[in-house]
Amino acid sequence: MAWISKKRLKETLKAYLFLAPFLAVFIGLVVYPIGVGFRLSLYGQRGARMWYVGFENYQRVFSDSMFWSAFRVPLFLLLVQVPLMLFLATMIAFLYETRKNGGPVYRFLYYLPYTIPGIVSGIVWSYIFSDSMSPLHPLLNLFGFQNVKLLTRGNVPGILLVIILWQFTGYTAFLIYSSLIAIPKEYSEAAQLDGAGMWQIAFRIKLPLLKGPLITLFIFNAIGAMQVFNEPWMLANLVVLPLNYTPAMYIYNSAFSQGRFTYASAMGIILAVITCGFSWYVLRSAGRQILGRRH
Repeated sequence: MAWISKKRLKETLKAYLFLAPFLAVFIGLVVYPIGVGFRLSLYGQRGARMWYVGFENYQRVFSDSMFWSAFRVPLFLLLVQVPLMLFLATMIAFLYETRKNGGPVYRFLYYLPYTIPGIVSGIVWSYIFSDSMSPLHPLLNLFGFQNVKLLTRGNVPGILLVIILWQFTGYTAFLIYSSLIAIPKEYSEAAQLDGAGMWQIAFRIKLPLLKGPLITLFIFNAIGAMQVFNEPWMLANLVVLPLNYTPAMYIYNSAFSQGRFTYASAMGIILAVITCGFSWYVLRSAGRQILGRRH
C-alpha cells in the first residue's frame, strides 16, 4: 500500500509539473489581473486620488442605463451572427469532407481570414465601406445606385455581421471539420448499405454527433459577441458611434477617455460575470439534454 501511495504521489507530482507552465501563465495573465481589477473596482477615483468605497461602483453600474443599452449590438450578434456562422461553418465542413481533390487548398483559403489581425482586417473593411475610396461604388453606380452612403450608423450592425462572418467562419468550419473526421466511418458505411445518401448521412447521422463541439463553439463565439471591440472601434474612425456602442467600447472610453478607471473596472467585472453566467447556463442546459437522451 505504501508503494502504491508513493507511486500515485509521484504521478500526481509529474502531472502538476507538466501543468506548471500553463498554470503560471494562466495565473499571471488571467487570475492576477482579474484580482487587481476587482480590487480596483472597490475604490472611488478623482484624478490621481483614490479612496475605498466598497461596492458603490457596482451599484452605480446597475443603475447606469448607458451600460445596459450597450448590449444591443452584442445581442444582435448573439442572435443572428453566431447561429448563422455555425450554420455556414457546418455546411463548409461537410463540403470539406466531400472534396477529395483540392481539399487542403480550400481549407487554407477559408482559414486565411482568421490569420489576419483584427485591427488590420478592420482597416481593410473600413476602406471597403468608406464613402470616398470604396471599390464598391463603381459596381453600385453600374446598377444605378448613385452616391449611396455605405457606412452609416444604421448600417454598422450589418457591416459588423459581414466582417465577423468573413473573419471567423472559415476557422469555425475548420474546427467542425476536425470533429467531423473523428466520427467513426462505420456509421456512414452502415447508412450507405441502408440506402442513405450523402446529405442524409450528413444531417441525420453526423450532425447529431457534432452537438458537443457545436455547443462549445456556440459558447466561445457568444463570448466573442459579448466582448466585441476591434471591429466597431475601427469603424468609429469613419462614422460617429456612441461611446457605449458596445460594452467593451464603453468600458474602454470610461477608462481611457474619461479617466474613470475604477468605474470601468467594476463594469468589466460585471461583464465577465454575465459572460460566465451565460456560458454556465448553456453548458448546464446542454448537459441535461445530452444526459436525458442517453437515459
